[in-house]
Amino acid sequence: MTTVSNLRLLDVDQLADECADHTERFFNRLEYDPSYCYELFRRAIVDRNGYAWEKIYCQYQPLVASWVSHHSKFSVAGEQVEYFVNCAFEKMWWAVDAKKFKKFDNVAGLLRYLQTCVHSVIVDHVRSVQINAVSLDVIAHPLSEDLPTIEKRVADRLERQRFWRIVVDLIRNEQEFIVLRSSFLYDLKPAKIHAAHPDQFKSVGEVYQIKRNLLNRLRRSPMMQQFFNDRSQ
Repeated sequence: MTTVSNLRLLDVDQLADECADHTERFFNRLEYDPSYCYELFRRAIVDRNGYAWEKIYCQYQPLVASWVSHHSKFSVAGEQVEYFVNCAFEKMWWAVDAKKFKKFDNVAGLLRYLQTCVHSVIVDHVRSVQINAVSLDVIAHPLSEDLPTIEKRVADRLERQRFWRIVVDLIRNEQEFIVLRSSFLYDLKPAKIHAAHPDQFKSVGEVYQIKRNLLNRLRRSPMMQQFFNDRSQ
């Protein structure tokens, strides 16, 4: 296997060429050296080398596209393959930094993570689309248990829209949106939310804290209190 010192002497173009060659050897069941591809990932992620990341995209785009097209929810996602390919690469770029890169010992681990990103962006997209179409009384019901007593269901369509607009305005970031959707729409416990989104939450405790903060903000919101008061009259 090529030594690290020798790999560091190669420029990005040379690494990319060697990575492509050895990847082809792997698929042809020939002897191959994965260190070139690993070093290309290291240049991109640890050194934050944008050109190296472009080479990784070119190298693995067909593989990622195949993962997207074969995903069980792709057919109902309503987007093109290229959209999710780009989303998956972008998700990995922002989620993995120099510190997290140390957790990956080989290219196989990096590609498994990239495949996880594919799954995550497709599932999140499908759920975000569904959440706009679902009757918001499903969401309002769990919230009512932690807020002043109101009718258990928000039946009127206009009232559901009003409720959702208030909630959306109170959400501050993607983490809170994930917790809201997962907890109140899909009835997931914090442990399962953390397991489904390890790149978003450091621990199960963080999920609990975000959920607590969100509920407290909803409870204190004058707009939400007014909404519940209107519904109870």
